[in-house]
Amino acid sequence: MYLLTEFSILPLFLLLALWAVGGFLIVSRCDLPAHERGLVGLGVGLTLAALLANLTGRFLPTTSAFWLAGALTLIIGLALASPALTGAARGLPASARITRDQFPIAQWVSFLIVTFFLTLLGRGLGIFDDHQNLPQISSMALGDLPPHFVFDPRLLWSYHYFLLLVATQFTRLAQAGPWASLDLARGLTLALTLFLAGMLALRLTGSRLAATVSAAFLFFVGGARWILLLLPASLLSRISASLTLIGSGADTGPNLGIALYKYWKIQGLGPLPFPFVYGSGLDPSLTMAHAGYGVSAVMLVLLVILLSPSLKIGKEARGEGGWVQQAIVAILLAALALANEVTFAFVYVGLIFAILVWMLANRSLKLPASLWAWAPALIGAGIIALLQGGIFTGVLLGFLGKFSGLSSILGGSADVGGALYKVSFALRLPAVLSAHVGTLSLFNPLHWFVILAETGLVIFALPWAFQYGRQLVRDEKWLEAAWVFSMIPSLLTIFVEYTGNAGPTALSRMTAHFLMVLKLYAVPLLWLWGREKSAALQNALFGWGLASALSGLALLSLQITGMPNPYYADYLTYLDVRMFNRNWGTLDTRALIFDPNPVRGTTILGLHSLSANNYGPPAYPEWLALAENPDPAALNRAGYRYLYLDLPFWRKYADHFTQPCVKILDDQRETSADGKVTDMRILMDVGSCK
Repeated sequence: MYLLTEFSILPLFLLLALWAVGGFLIVSRCDLPAHERGLVGLGVGLTLAALLANLTGRFLPTTSAFWLAGALTLIIGLALASPALTGAARGLPASARITRDQFPIAQWVSFLIVTFFLTLLGRGLGIFDDHQNLPQISSMALGDLPPHFVFDPRLLWSYHYFLLLVATQFTRLAQAGPWASLDLARGLTLALTLFLAGMLALRLTGSRLAATVSAAFLFFVGGARWILLLLPASLLSRISASLTLIGSGADTGPNLGIALYKYWKIQGLGPLPFPFVYGSGLDPSLTMAHAGYGVSAVMLVLLVILLSPSLKIGKEARGEGGWVQQAIVAILLAALALANEVTFAFVYVGLIFAILVWMLANRSLKLPASLWAWAPALIGAGIIALLQGGIFTGVLLGFLGKFSGLSSILGGSADVGGALYKVSFALRLPAVLSAHVGTLSLFNPLHWFVILAETGLVIFALPWAFQYGRQLVRDEKWLEAAWVFSMIPSLLTIFVEYTGNAGPTALSRMTAHFLMVLKLYAVPLLWLWGREKSAALQNALFGWGLASALSGLALLSLQITGMPNPYYADYLTYLDVRMFNRNWGTLDTRALIFDPNPVRGTTILGLHSLSANNYGPPAYPEWLALAENPDPAALNRAGYRYLYLDLPFWRKYADHFTQPCVKILDDQRETSADGKVTDMRILMDVGSCK
């Protein structure tokens, strides 16, 4: 299988072992059921190692920094678990003792198979944001931490890069290309998410069948655009006339009525195209979790939920396990800010709503001790979130401005010219924004059908979720209650419009947040509610679940066809992969790379360019002038020591590079049967040209 040849297997397994063993030993201080300890430990170890790598990578070469992060994870675990290992843990619960039953073989075999399958699923596709993520992984793996924008390193890359940080470690230590590393990171975290969701469902229902169904439901359920085909043709025509498609929706067809019968126009697909009718611009199923953040935020939330119910308060909190649990939750929440800033913010706002529910129910302003007990973890995570990099660090830079000392802490360089992304909002009349079908007004009844289609049928589980949230508040399970009530700020986004520079469709991710909460709880809550109901009602619930999962099932079946053959990126060929294997990590990382297609050169060589302040075509006049007249000396003066050129550019400007100061570092060509060159990549060094 080609996947095994894309990684150095021994370093990869050693890295994963450091995470798994270190995390397992860390959670030995928590009161967890035996069957949860292994995978929860892997999630905690992965998270801690990623945050440590984000820190150590600022001061050390990345190879040393990433191995040190893994080693520190194991060392911390050994230090915390020493009482459990020796059997001398007086204050620890019996479940915290390390025993053989905490290593269920069947669970681990199943987990590895699912991880392998999901990774292969990603390797057969290159959809969504690879043009944005792969260059950053390549650059981060060579030491750009915290990351700067690859197309303008003067800007701090204020982005949710937790999952990319995991992939970066695979690229650096397992010698894998960024394309394979990101697919493995997505596959690993998605598999963890599904298994952790099953564990949560098992806690709630006590049924292993319910746990399996819940994990499958989470994976497959998403939008249900196909229900629009059940409408009368005249009504669908009126709905279509009232909408203005945007993004890939507009690329697919001139209006919704036509687009529903066409293939979805997106790049990076496998052998078979995706029907537009199975997509969703608001809530795609997790079978389509191929974005740069994947489902890492959901994984982190599940870890918090599974680890948080047993926190002790009062004097007990200062004894065995209390401070350890506080530290673990703080780390997980801080990582959540780096994985998905929207989820992090909504959880904190959700906690406020949970507190309000408690106050109303108890008619008291005096908050319980069980809530104050979480203050150290919540405050600590907030402080780390502001300083570690990502969106919140970018927001902080925007408020405080550019100060040399501050830049060295937050951006890693005194040359940082601010953050790439700007965050701002404006009020509007209530509407739902779909990344495909555009703005859907709540004042237009015709749009209600499309809103249901884009959100999917899981929305009908909303009453049960809020009822469960009230129960959590009564039981004073504050962090899980915060997650459930985070649906409220998500629902309130219908009244706001995103006006930042990440594009208006960034708002759809905020609105879709409440649907992810529903996906986690729909099966276990309806399972408990319906198990004593009539057979007819149970059959209806089963049919509702299948209908909810239809789009995800259809899309998964089409994605499987791409698994046999690896997909690198829509802008890369095997010549680029060969150049990566031969030259990545061998060049001076302080220099810039010039490529007529900047995303290609930055991905293959891990160096920065200076071409634009966005992900569109090169826009800086200086870069455009050099592209029109690529004089080696002028390129060198502009900082472009290295040039990475393709065949069309070489044929047009080859005479510019005949000077003795131009050094050809590598030249890879593809020839036809008659010996003609059909494609080429050439890497040159013009550092001696003055």
